[in-house]
Amino acid sequence: AIEAQRIDSPYRFLDYGQQVGVYVGRMGAEEGPLQIGPQPATTLGARWALRVSGPLSLGAEVGYTPTTRTVRDTVFVAADSLFREVGEANVRMLTVMGNLNFGITGPRTWYGLHPFIVLGAGVSVDIAGADAIEADLPAAARYERGTSFAGQFGGGVDWYPTQRVSVRVDARNVLWRVRAPEAFRRTTAGAQLAEAEWTNNFALLAGLSFHF
Repeated sequence: AIEAQRIDSPYRFLDYGQQVGVYVGRMGAEEGPLQIGPQPATTLGARWALRVSGPLSLGAEVGYTPTTRTVRDTVFVAADSLFREVGEANVRMLTVMGNLNFGITGPRTWYGLHPFIVLGAGVSVDIAGADAIEADLPAAARYERGTSFAGQFGGGVDWYPTQRVSVRVDARNVLWRVRAPEAFRRTTAGAQLAEAEWTNNFALLAGLSFHF
């Protein structure tokens, strides 16, 4: 009789406070007004998180995106309304982020699902260094990525087939700056270019996490 009166809840509490995981996905990079920034490519990385209160977790994440970028010189091609393309250079984009994760259902799942919102900030850097294709360009016309502040925001959901393992799918917008080399800004066609502009780089990711 007691069992007949029991109502099963769709909610299950998360028993573990830490997680580590890996992910892979697609980064739809925006190349900036000069179209010299990183191009869309596969991205992969690793993450760690610690639950600090009911719905809130703090985390760290390292992402790696091997891609290419268009190399241009300061000759303006009116037919294309772009500066002339010289070729392509390799990019090895590394991002390091600190994240704040907010679990929409708090420290529990709903039918095995745990939706969340993520906000993050950190740095991005191209670890590929100088490319030989730019050797003949004046120094002021070379695109130097350097280290830049980066941020991100998005959301997704973890699905828990077991208490210790979850499968995650999330979408986010990663923000970083694309700088316009000085030589382009000195030309008539590029006189109105800003020194640097923020770009939106949308990513769709899938990953696996282990909880402990």
